[in-house]
Amino acid sequence: MQNILIAGASRGIGLALVRAFLERGERVHVVVRQPGNEALKNLAEQHPQRLNLIVSDLTGDQAAERIAAALDAPLDIALFNAGISARQTIEDVSHAQIVELFLTNAIAPLRIARALSTRMANDAVIAFMSSQMGSVELARSAEMPLYGASKAALNSLLRSWSRAADRPNACLLALHPGWVKTDMGGDNAPVEIVDSAAGLVVSLDAHRGKSGCYFVDYQQQTLPW
Repeated sequence: MQNILIAGASRGIGLALVRAFLERGERVHVVVRQPGNEALKNLAEQHPQRLNLIVSDLTGDQAAERIAAALDAPLDIALFNAGISARQTIEDVSHAQIVELFLTNAIAPLRIARALSTRMANDAVIAFMSSQMGSVELARSAEMPLYGASKAALNSLLRSWSRAADRPNACLLALHPGWVKTDMGGDNAPVEIVDSAAGLVVSLDAHRGKSGCYFVDYQQQTLPW
């Protein structure tokens, strides 16, 4: 039985990943900002010994300490899925919105992952929900430039960490979930949540025991940085 951490799992892809890992018998540590999520409550009742709910705002100063204190075994996979969208242009975005966007989508996930890196198993994966919009080479964020920039920042920080003196033994992974039918993706998106989650699980499993830093999608295709 693996120990899986999923940060940002109250709905959408994160919640689907929790279900997928629980259904195959893993123990899942779920980090959410607020308590009282009905879907997670139901899952906890169905899997009382294998779902550990951790309430913490990932952007808070004590987030890493709270999460670490709630863990009782090394992690095999840590996935940081929490993030926010942004449709503002650089002309109309406020300073506060810029701080919230980059803190939530790039800084906070890396900060917590670095703090938890010593809690990972030997063949572990530390993964982050990125986006094809974060690819500078693909340049697909013309309609959402600030969101794309925040994911590009996430990717850049991840690659820098992979070359740093304190780089972890775990494989580092940036994931593109596809254009998914979520609140963020909209009803016109071609990929169903369950299909994205199933593919992401395969991508995560495929990188267990590897070294290095990779950018792949839910169909196991490599994306350009």
